[in-house]
Amino acid sequence: MKNQLLLTLARLLKPAALNPQAPRHFLILSTTGLGDTLWATPAIRALRSNYPASKISVLTSPIGQEVLRHNRYIDKIIVVKDPVFTSLIPLYFSLKKKGITDVLHFHTSQRPILALASVLGASRIVGTKGIQKGLDSLLTDPLTSTDIHEIERRLKIIQHIGATWTDPSLELFISPEDELEADQFLSQLNLPSYLPIVSIHPGAKDLFKQWAPSQFIDLGNRLIQHLGCQILITGNPSEKALVTQIADQIPGAIAVTHLKLRAFAALIKRIKLMITNDTGPMHIAFAMRTPTVALFTPTNPNLCGPYHVKQVKVIAKQRTCTPCLRKKCKEPFCLFQIGVSEVTQAAVTLFHHSPSGPLHETRSTR
Repeated sequence: MKNQLLLTLARLLKPAALNPQAPRHFLILSTTGLGDTLWATPAIRALRSNYPASKISVLTSPIGQEVLRHNRYIDKIIVVKDPVFTSLIPLYFSLKKKGITDVLHFHTSQRPILALASVLGASRIVGTKGIQKGLDSLLTDPLTSTDIHEIERRLKIIQHIGATWTDPSLELFISPEDELEADQFLSQLNLPSYLPIVSIHPGAKDLFKQWAPSQFIDLGNRLIQHLGCQILITGNPSEKALVTQIADQIPGAIAVTHLKLRAFAALIKRIKLMITNDTGPMHIAFAMRTPTVALFTPTNPNLCGPYHVKQVKVIAKQRTCTPCLRKKCKEPFCLFQIGVSEVTQAAVTLFHHSPSGPLHETRSTR
């Protein structure tokens, strides 16, 4: 019923396409989470490289705005907030004035977004079939869905409109203010400069992606024994109870849940090693080029894990339930297959093979 209403409105409101000779203005739709937004950055960079004189706007979520802030390849970031219906009319008039010529649908959670994009007069709306919540018919250029990494899927979309690319790496632009906040935090800890810092990130948006707290505690104690390191247990404010529970049972571990996303990214850039579930901060570690041990199951790392990333070890196991219960999962049995010894060995190996140099050097600022 919702789809039929949206399709009817789109047909009634759809204007004639803009003059094909008009200057190109790309609108990228990427209104989901942290990791999804970072997956868009290689395609955005390549789009700018191929079309340096064109405009690039991105319609994104509030968290996406934080990820893309200071991105030099983007002309305009437009934020859509929930509930999306309350912002559709002002969004329509705002976007309509921009003369959008090409809509590139990377990923959206809100059903009306694609319908909105279809009535802006763009000559092309490019996206992947099968992920439009039943609204594939609104795409002018529907691309076949294949089992490829999400970064590559986005690169295929810009490739379809003639863009080429060579570098698929994630990118997050950190400001001097973000750097200063991370430096001030480390200075307050008053750690010896020779002490390597290892971050353990035990949370995830979904329970079925979370390794057990008891296993992270065991891991942290083993890493102190093997590496003689300082352990940071990281998370966002909503994960404070989990982070504190784990930090309290690892000697000297420090709970970190107060940093904003961009200062957190600057902190991750300064550490020696990160161990994390499959979650948004894992992708921040990839973007910051921080050596990372990533724990996967039931999600498939070939589709949503590291992509052309160096200094990473993935530990992945098969799903134990068919079909996977995903958000309905009350006890993530498949994660029990990952043992503490296996993660410890991967962490120690990566730690000793990661580049040498200053471990948490702070920067002077004027």
